Amino acid sequence: MDRAHADNPRLSAWLDEQREGFADWSRHGGGWDFDERSLDRVEALVREHVTSADDLFAREHTPLVQVACWYVGEVHNRSRGTGWRLDPDPAESHPWSRRPYVIVPFDRLDEYRDPEGIDYDARPLHHPLSSFLGLLGEGAAAGTGALRAELDDYAPGGADEERDQG
Repeated sequence: MDRAHADNPRLSAWLDEQREGFADWSRHGGGWDFDERSLDRVEALVREHVTSADDLFAREHTPLVQVACWYVGEVHNRSRGTGWRLDPDPAESHPWSRRPYVIVPFDRLDEYRDPEGIDYDARPLHHPLSSFLGLLGEGAAAGTGALRAELDDYAPGGADEERDQG
């Protein structure tokens, strides 16, 4: 399944579309160098142009949101060694199966353990669109750094250990 999600026409088409749209999208804010700190600018951009979860879903297929999702995923890929995935045959009953995400490669499976021991695959994955939802909901922190903080999830045991200590 991992291989099918990593290499398929749906994913290739989506990635090509975002790469092509990046030059125009990059006029928002500037300085888009795929550095971890640039995620703070993406966060500010999303908060400036999107007012709510409903607004985000209404704009989901616009270049502003789609290229922003691609950019966030590319920062993850370049800084943490993740890769893009997209279900080649998404289920109608599962809307998130239609959206791209980044995940640690399967060959690093043994670096991550489910603390409850239920799931054999505890690799962290991120749907950038879901990350944007976290910026807009009630109780969302007003400052910046939430998107950048997600990068900590890739340290083996990092996200679970931090939650256990919190």
